[in-house]
Amino acid sequence: MKILRAIAIDDEYFALEVVKNLLEEVPFIKLEACFNKPIEAIRFLQENEIQLLFLDIKMPGLSGLEFIRSLQKPPMVVFTTAYSEHAVQSFELDAIDYLLKPFSFARLLKACNKA
Repeated sequence: MKILRAIAIDDEYFALEVVKNLLEEVPFIKLEACFNKPIEAIRFLQENEIQLLFLDIKMPGLSGLEFIRSLQKPPMVVFTTAYSEHAVQSFELDAIDYLLKPFSFARLLKACNKA
């Protein structure tokens, strides 16, 4: 099974820790880095080959939707958010899944299996 290199971006520390801890249980995902601000992840994405991005939507400064639109070649993305109203927009940006917080390990694994 191919290992997918991933990063996670969420402005809420606790939410980022939840994603990090759950992803440790997914054998084919290697979480390379976590970021509290999307702007911090841009350089990392430019310098590293990342296949999968776990991304919050509502963040100060730059939303997850704006962040994806700003990337020339975005990796596959799974949005992780507490808000259902952005689902249509996320799938218009070719998101592979949209997870509503709080989500279970089983739901996260289902999203990972789509990658």
